[in-house]
Amino acid sequence: MPSEIPYLDEMSGAPAILVSANTLFTDLDGTLLGRGASILTDGQGKPNLDAVTAIAGLNAAGLRVVMTSGRNSRQLRESSRLLGWTDFIGELGCIRSYDRGAKVVYDTGVWPEGATQLGETPYEAIVRVGAVALLMERFPGLVEYHDPWNLDREVTHILRGNLPVAEAQALLDTLPLPVTIVDNGIIHPPRHHLTCDEIHAIHLVPTGTSKDRAIAQYLADRGASRGEALAIGDSAADVAMADATALMACVRNGLDDPYLIASARGRADVCATRATFGSGWAEFANAWLAARATSAAV
Repeated sequence: MPSEIPYLDEMSGAPAILVSANTLFTDLDGTLLGRGASILTDGQGKPNLDAVTAIAGLNAAGLRVVMTSGRNSRQLRESSRLLGWTDFIGELGCIRSYDRGAKVVYDTGVWPEGATQLGETPYEAIVRVGAVALLMERFPGLVEYHDPWNLDREVTHILRGNLPVAEAQALLDTLPLPVTIVDNGIIHPPRHHLTCDEIHAIHLVPTGTSKDRAIAQYLADRGASRGEALAIGDSAADVAMADATALMACVRNGLDDPYLIASARGRADVCATRATFGSGWAEFANAWLAARATSAAV
């Protein structure tokens, strides 16, 4: 692992940051969840309870965890309830839900007023301007919908494949609505029709939206500061969460992604866990609990 991205236990200032934090923004796939998108498996798909045990510890300590994911509201609402959490940020920052849906906020970034037609969702607007069709026509075999996770979406599209991002973005820049490609890291779908070996989750989002923007807005809504927030993930898009939090951790498996390495290299507010997937998540959560316990005992 590059020396520019230190392990959590190598960061001398980490305990002080952890003590001050009360909220963790967490990615799901490839981070909290193991192979097969299960909280009960490790990266190889073997049964593992590390993440579940850590979640129980955080919940018992009264610490807030906010799912911050590319998944849609329906998925995140139910997943949050199952884990005892109340808030989530969905569709890569385009949806913020508070207190089990009592308040829901949508964000379309820099889109101008009237960008969507009467009765049209932002998701449908992206279809209307031809963004998905353009990519599939230009890059046959390299991109397809990430079925079934592409269903029930309100703002963004989720695809899978391996695109030359700069070239693909240049195509999208010709459209009448500003749409941005976000590569959300390596995935391992059980079935696909792609010709590429390494497959990534690829999101199409309204330009100007992001996880870090949503986190900053969430914290402002909660009357909280950046210094009270932590983040954890496994992709370059997740590293950007460090812009809105005091410390961001990459689970070890994320360091296999060159996009993440390029995004995290040299940042003083980004570290890595020694363990992968849910075990890495638990490593970070347990370090958070230990730092708070040590501070309370002094």
